[in-house]
Amino acid sequence: MSKDKDIKNGLEADRILGSQVFKDALKNLKEEYVQHWLSSRAVGDVTLREDFHKAILLLPEIERHLRIIAEKGKLTKSQIDKIKKIV
Repeated sequence: MSKDKDIKNGLEADRILGSQVFKDALKNLKEEYVQHWLSSRAVGDVTLREDFHKAILLLPEIERHLRIIAEKGKLTKSQIDKIKKIV
């Protein structure tokens, strides 16, 4: 990926992470998954409960990956800015 693309993606990831809509969506999705997880009481729902448990654990991973993209963009921009000062 090009440095410009890294910077652009980093800025977009940062905007997404700061978005109240995104924060609310993650919160609501987690609450929905937990509710489904807790309400599945049948003996045969073991797989369903496991799936919801996995989904709940994956939600923070989405945020973590966006943070990685945002930080990569910041680092790339910082490196480019340092090079411009040297030249």
